[in-house]
Amino acid sequence: MSIGTADFAPEEVGRVARAYAARGMPMRLRPRAEAAESFTGLDLVDPGFVQVHHWRPDGTGAEVVRDADIAMYGAAARKS
Repeated sequence: MSIGTADFAPEEVGRVARAYAARGMPMRLRPRAEAAESFTGLDLVDPGFVQVHHWRPDGTGAEVVRDADIAMYGAAARKS
């Protein structure tokens, strides 16, 4: 699952959210704590609940991506 956030670049992401809303496509941006609640009671797969560009279970991905450029948290989880 992935969840949009404005935690890392609130002005830029807020501008995008307003543009979407003006076209009838509102988006709900969630801060980390609220987004993490979606995984309550689930067993997270490593590396857990992180920004999506940090989620590399096979350890690949040497490119450098700034956190401010990624407006999304993500995780994979199993039901207990």
